[in-house]
Amino acid sequence: MTFDEQLRQAFDTLTDRLHGEIARQVEAAIAELSASAAAAQESVWQQAQPTEGNDGGSQRLVATIRTIDGARTLSEILDTLVSGAARETERAAVLLVRGGEYRGWRSIGFRPPHTRGEVIQPAADAGVIPIAISGHVVAALYCDHATPALEILARHAARCLESVTAFKAARAALADRSAEPADANGDAHADDDAAARRYARLLVSEIKLYHEADVVAGRRERDLAMRLGGEIARARSLYEQRVPPQVRQQTDYFHDELVRTLANGDAALLELRT
Repeated sequence: MTFDEQLRQAFDTLTDRLHGEIARQVEAAIAELSASAAAAQESVWQQAQPTEGNDGGSQRLVATIRTIDGARTLSEILDTLVSGAARETERAAVLLVRGGEYRGWRSIGFRPPHTRGEVIQPAADAGVIPIAISGHVVAALYCDHATPALEILARHAARCLESVTAFKAARAALADRSAEPADANGDAHADDDAAARRYARLLVSEIKLYHEADVVAGRRERDLAMRLGGEIARARSLYEQRVPPQVRQQTDYFHDELVRTLANGDAALLELRT
């Protein structure tokens, strides 16, 4: 089961529980995710152990893995991956996968260098190593030739991306739950509202985490609705499937979260321009 599936399963179980038990179980879920990430990292460490005649290359690989482990954001992980891969091959780049196309993130050694967001058509004889989160390919390591060292780096970066995504979502949900006022009367309506707010936050946080470059560009160019229209529509559909109609009719928590998290408080960024 992937980190994302574990997280969703945990939240589905926790929704109808009292505040204290929710906090304890979310903390337990975070610990479980940490253990899973540690096990995955141990597997990578074993693959990267020095072998006779290759001490220098293995030490370099281990150093890059350690640097990736120390990254705390998605951008840091991807940037570190490019830098580390460039030590193993002449040309390396990370490409984001969006709408069936490869788009530039960062490159080293390519002439001219790839610009961020540029549509890239990888050469047929080059190496393209997929980077998947929860079974979905979100990026790729593009290089002259795929080698075992580069595959290890790409796989480890994918694990770290998955961990950071899961941890941030879990902590955001826990913080949101802790900030909710206590409901002494056990009002079911208040519980539905709280659950809708948490689910909206989770969905919108996923958009921001998986499409960070588009969020930054959309804020700058004031075209968030156009850049992220497909992702917003998909998340809106999931929200409407899970949240009762009476809650949605009273308050649009999903739109409120879009404004707060994606648009940084500026609702005009989400308006479609004609």
